[in-house]
Amino acid sequence: MNRQDRQIELDHSSARTVFLATGLQSSGSTLVSWCFLQRPDMNGTLDGDTDLIPLPPADIQTPFIWYKTTISCFTLAEQIALLEDEGYQVKPALIVRDVRAVWMSLMKKNYGRNGVTAEDPPLRLRFRRFFRSWQDAVAQNIPVFRFEDLLVQPETSLKALCGSLGLPWRQEMLEWPKPVEQIADSRHGNARFMGSDKQGLQAALDPDVASPIGGQIHGEDLAWLEATFRDYNLSLDYPLHLQNLDLLPGRSLPSWEASRRLHWRLRQKPLRYIFCKLGLSSYQPRPQ
Repeated sequence: MNRQDRQIELDHSSARTVFLATGLQSSGSTLVSWCFLQRPDMNGTLDGDTDLIPLPPADIQTPFIWYKTTISCFTLAEQIALLEDEGYQVKPALIVRDVRAVWMSLMKKNYGRNGVTAEDPPLRLRFRRFFRSWQDAVAQNIPVFRFEDLLVQPETSLKALCGSLGLPWRQEMLEWPKPVEQIADSRHGNARFMGSDKQGLQAALDPDVASPIGGQIHGEDLAWLEATFRDYNLSLDYPLHLQNLDLLPGRSLPSWEASRRLHWRLRQKPLRYIFCKLGLSSYQPRPQ
């Protein structure tokens, strides 16, 4: 794309409104995103790449653009600024969930990589970025949507969020008539949800998610979460302390082995990487 075409695209997008929804991975945001993408006046991205800047598809014809991503590499404020740099008007919303449930979920997910790189930052760094995003949302009156409210009052909670975003209510958000083929960008999303029948919101809700939080977590991580997110828990009516969890010793340590960059390098230059790890960095393969 040349500069003139790019400027035309920016001039066109300057009048467009992007509804940006973001939150931690495993916060239930895919389900919320699917509900909004069912609206006939909206299309966009079901789940953006967390390590790429948020840029909606260029060919959306609906009045409103939806972009949902997660907070890992970029905070809410950074995501808003990046979209504004492209000429969009941004209406953001922050999707929240009890962070202890999120942490325990990420421990079991392949994308819950407790890595050491920019694209796979340590879990604590991701959660700090989310906490800072929540503080910004409160200070700027950005809508904060509790995933737990969706589980117990789906229609009421979604109607309230639409009102906060200045959107009229659409019954399609509950009934889900739009197939995945009509979503402009549906490449990602929770694997379990994407493999379901999607017969409507009520049928998709998992009653086990609304049950009391349980599972395994390292003791030091639990203590850190409850201390760091004390104000968050108080503000959003989450319990200050959770009992009866299966506590593991110590904490979950970030590692290079959990990072995707390791696997990329192994695929690209496996011998060089192996010899470097063995302290033989000066090794050069013998010409054939």
